[in-house]
Amino acid sequence: MKKKLLCVLLAACMVFGLASCGSGSGSDGDSAGGSGAAGEVGEDGVTTEQITLSYWHYEDDDMIKTLAEKFMEKYPNITVECKVITDMSTDLTAAASNNEFPDVFLATDSDTALANQWWVDISEYVDNDPETAMLAGTIQEYGIGCFDTNHRYAMPTWYQPCAIFIDKNVLDKLNLEMPDPDWTWEDMIQLIKDATVDDRTGMKYYGLGYYNRLDSLYGIAACTSSERKIKGEFGYDGTDFDLQYWAVGEQQFSDMKLTGYVAPQQNTQAMEDWSGDYGTYFGATGHVAVFSEGFWTFQNLWNTEGYQEQYGLDIYPYVTPAVSGEKEHNTLGNMYLGGVSYACDHPYEAYLLLKWMNWGKEGWLERIAIYSDESNVNAAGVPLKAANMPFPMTTDPEVMDAYKTLFPQDEAHKPYWDRFFENLQRPVPYGWYNIAGYWNFCDQYFNSQTAAGVSSPGIHNIVDEGLGKSADYVEEANLMANYYHALYQLKYFGPEGYDVLDDAEQAWYQSVIDAQGVMTGIGERPVGTR
Repeated sequence: MKKKLLCVLLAACMVFGLASCGSGSGSDGDSAGGSGAAGEVGEDGVTTEQITLSYWHYEDDDMIKTLAEKFMEKYPNITVECKVITDMSTDLTAAASNNEFPDVFLATDSDTALANQWWVDISEYVDNDPETAMLAGTIQEYGIGCFDTNHRYAMPTWYQPCAIFIDKNVLDKLNLEMPDPDWTWEDMIQLIKDATVDDRTGMKYYGLGYYNRLDSLYGIAACTSSERKIKGEFGYDGTDFDLQYWAVGEQQFSDMKLTGYVAPQQNTQAMEDWSGDYGTYFGATGHVAVFSEGFWTFQNLWNTEGYQEQYGLDIYPYVTPAVSGEKEHNTLGNMYLGGVSYACDHPYEAYLLLKWMNWGKEGWLERIAIYSDESNVNAAGVPLKAANMPFPMTTDPEVMDAYKTLFPQDEAHKPYWDRFFENLQRPVPYGWYNIAGYWNFCDQYFNSQTAAGVSSPGIHNIVDEGLGKSADYVEEANLMANYYHALYQLKYFGPEGYDVLDDAEQAWYQSVIDAQGVMTGIGERPVGTR
């Protein structure tokens, strides 16, 4: 009875939500309104009509099509058509022009989607869905996908946390102890330094090999929430930015690169000079102790059959350590956001598809069953679990227990994986996914700064090449980040955009813009009433 009442409520909510869905033609040519406003629906609130939903994404296409087949088995009247997005702006702009816009799509940056108002408000569905309570804590706490409004335009989808890995074989060779899984940032830095060894008699050991820069990781884990409740990159707390935290990590990382603690990158002369092979990956040398990597590296590479044995590796996972030493802390990661589009005629069914494919319990149990069978391979013959398998956004115990079985279960490694997964319950996405104007700030300011002799523009390059200090950019960067965020927040959500900001919010953002990002006397961002 409770389930039936929920379905009725969701169906009613869907009617309410259609007011913001626009009048797009939809993928199947039905008139706007869809289920709930026109046509028959079942007791679960889902249309009984034959409909088609289009789903555009960035995952392995064979995996998504297999998962979509399971959705269609549950809803035999719904046909799902899937497509991999090659370039978000190009593909979706063309689709809009050709009246072929997808019903559901994922985004690699939210600025593009928000600027074009491609997503519609799905608050009613999310807020009235019992499974929302099982999402990782920061999703609701920080309003990920709400963009500091009272409306939800997107949900976290494909999530790959930043991770630290340690090669135990290297530590054994250097007579170093494995650190405690509840390590601190200082512990990690000291290990990197201790594991950098060059006795001139053979191939040098490096303490660190990186894909993810340490400054980004530091900026999220730099302080306790009582000091500053950081909910996004560059010290963003929902009101303004404070790059002093980023600056410490940036300088520390740069100094280690300049003083020889960081392994060369693949396809560089430095790599050839070190390993003898221009194309060597540092994670296959057996001479790097600590890796700042994408989560995908383990399943895509290190955990494939025979890889670690071939290169003499013994890889263990570690959560990105907190500077403060807090055991439960935020973890940065890649987190595509996905939503229902303005052109969708069946928004409730589209929401169910979005949920199934990304965070819903049923969909995740189907995913795990697919991943667990290594005969399930993609067109290239790669097992689907080794094709960028994401981390679940649900904390449902049944899902998590099943997911853990996809990783090493032996007596030595399992405790480390269990502790690792326990520490991934507070995800924070990179800024371009969830902060309005962030990409514009990076493109127009942060990545365009120059200095005499720098190889290419950008503050990272200037500091990494020893041509400037990160602390010298903090004051100006704070102002620019505040300015760009306020400018685009008002553009996307003010009267010329989604028009969901009340007068107090509009006035507040305008005051930040007028002050060119100077926050003195402006106060905290008001909580909107619309």
